[in-house]
Amino acid sequence: MNVTGIIAEFNPFHNGHAYLLQKARAITGADILVVVMSGSFVQRGAPAIVSKYARAKTALCCGADLIAELPVFASCASAEYFAEGALRILRDLGADSFVFGSESGDLSALLPLSGLLCDEPAAYKKHLRDGLSSGKCFPAARREAVLALLPDAAPLLDTPNNLLALEYLKACRRRGFSLRPHTVARLGSPYLESTLPADELSGESLSSHFFPSASALRSYIRTDAPGQTKLLPYMPAAAGEILAKEIAGHTPVYESDLSSLLAWQLLQCSSPAELAVYADMGNGLAARVFAKRYQPIRLPDFIMDLKTKELTHTRISRALLHTVLQIRSEEQEAFRAMPRSPYVRILGMRPAAQPLLARLKKEGDVPLILRPARAKKLLPPQAYHFFMKDIAAAQLYRQLSSTRSHLTSACEFTHEIIRRE
Repeated sequence: MNVTGIIAEFNPFHNGHAYLLQKARAITGADILVVVMSGSFVQRGAPAIVSKYARAKTALCCGADLIAELPVFASCASAEYFAEGALRILRDLGADSFVFGSESGDLSALLPLSGLLCDEPAAYKKHLRDGLSSGKCFPAARREAVLALLPDAAPLLDTPNNLLALEYLKACRRRGFSLRPHTVARLGSPYLESTLPADELSGESLSSHFFPSASALRSYIRTDAPGQTKLLPYMPAAAGEILAKEIAGHTPVYESDLSSLLAWQLLQCSSPAELAVYADMGNGLAARVFAKRYQPIRLPDFIMDLKTKELTHTRISRALLHTVLQIRSEEQEAFRAMPRSPYVRILGMRPAAQPLLARLKKEGDVPLILRPARAKKLLPPQAYHFFMKDIAAAQLYRQLSSTRSHLTSACEFTHEIIRRE
């Protein structure tokens, strides 16, 4: 059985994602297409705009066969930890290969650079140290160090999907994952493009093959949630229907919804050291956050107020989210250090994935969680501790969504696996 993996957020799912699923199956001849997908919170340190269940259902309707959740310890982490955590799950689920999008679309160009970044030869380390000591933030110092040794690598260091692609390749090299990599060139709008094209509302004149950025779709949802039908040309029909239904029943969750939770947590701290223990925080950022703990906090503005040349927006966002979720650096490192995934939670599946699940239950070394309520019986204490962090994050997301929607929040433990024909 040929199993191919994809790592995604689908935040939200759009035409570009459907194209990636189609290309992945065509390139690898996959019998089963497995997606490792972020849960309630995503890698940039923010809530997903719609629930993981709506996104999983969409993916199953648009070509995926099995959806596994990327635990919060990896889904909200740096690109390096994100890539390692997701690829570890794909390896443990029996994937033979994985497919990812990149602006380059050229694996032969990405592999040498990923080798340099993984092996870190002495010359590279010296350039990196010099850049950091001069006050540059890590991404800028790394870029300068790379270009000193590989002058033609600049295009690979300037775009988000190329950078994440490099982390995937580094993780395979560092951790010894035998997954075969394949890349698909990203088409359409740049990853960080925040607006839809000029003819975004024309419908019929807009090619169904145009791929917007998820950032632009999120921006439109934020500003015009009642008018979601205007987004339909940018996503498969099934994705548009699920998105419209989800938003009609559950108001999207935004970064600002975490503001009061963060403010209350900061007011409980008596020193910066109490904040420095959280993942991505560090002593310098902890001191800045602690000094501003008494000011009114609206999270997007608070992040901008904390930003410096050395502290990027995403780093601050992740650190503050980890503070809200109480994810400590030592926990994240312990999660990362495990040779195998402590568990794999299955969010949804199609019948094609049943033979794979049957084989994994019989021969696999990693516990599969299909029903959260049974996790305590399946998992050893440390793994169950990690799992309960996922549950807490998901339950918080439910609470935020239900508060905005004025609905009663369901319990994460009782949610059934999504099954599609």
